Amino acid sequence: MLRAPNGKVVKVEVNPAVGDVKRLKVGDQVNVKYARALLLHAHKVGEHGIRERIDTEAISPVTKGRTTSIHTVQVVATITSIDARSRLVTLRGPTRTVTLVASSALPLGNLKVGDSIRADYTEATIVQITRNGAPLR
Repeated sequence: MLRAPNGKVVKVEVNPAVGDVKRLKVGDQVNVKYARALLLHAHKVGEHGIRERIDTEAISPVTKGRTTSIHTVQVVATITSIDARSRLVTLRGPTRTVTLVASSALPLGNLKVGDSIRADYTEATIVQITRNGAPLR
């Protein structure tokens, strides 16, 4: 469990080949790079679609003390906000609410707040554990 500078607590799963997390102590600095989730597809479904979620995760082999995790989500959710200028879409799904960046290939003009949609999005996390700037082995 990590606490971000803004105070938010985030759970990060670490491949043991990246570093021995048992060697970490409370207060150690850990660098985690998170790429904002990208909304790839959004298709309208029935007005009251049953919310569901399917998660798939792929983890790359460790390279230079880093591992990359790609998390793909298929969800039926409700649009709670759209910021067309920034291309941000907020979805309320069965387990949480997420704000996603819409891909440039996704037309936002036919979507509106309150629509139930089937959406596909991906999140990426890069993990490298360091202590005092040196990789933890």
